[in-house]
Amino acid sequence: MDERLPPDLQQAYRHCWRVARSQARNFYYAFITLPRPKRMAIYAVYAFCRLCDDIADEPLPTEEKVMRLGEVRQALERTYAGRPEGPVFTALADVVRRYPIPREYWEAVQEGVAMDLTVTRYPTFDALRGYCYRVASAV
Repeated sequence: MDERLPPDLQQAYRHCWRVARSQARNFYYAFITLPRPKRMAIYAVYAFCRLCDDIADEPLPTEEKVMRLGEVRQALERTYAGRPEGPVFTALADVVRRYPIPREYWEAVQEGVAMDLTVTRYPTFDALRGYCYRVASAV
């Protein structure tokens, strides 16, 4: 951890590191080869994606999942407005300050996860490509 960071940001990145270490499996080993600042950023990116994906995977009614994904969207809005809440969004605020990651990519991930809740088959390859872009390429 970078001890030059404020304690709350250190805690936020530590949380994201724990999520990546416990959930990312093979990705985690690719992450550790990055220079420290980029590695910490990718931990935050992974933790955000994991947060979204976990909502979709929870055994909850679809309406509840949609509501929770809406809460994530609102948290992202607060993050971009300089008011992050919670460890994932605190780290993410630092990431988007350091790296020019367009907000539309975070939103695409959320949209792709939301598609998981209602779409089970894609009628065309182009439709499938749109889904794949959101859940994989945007990351």
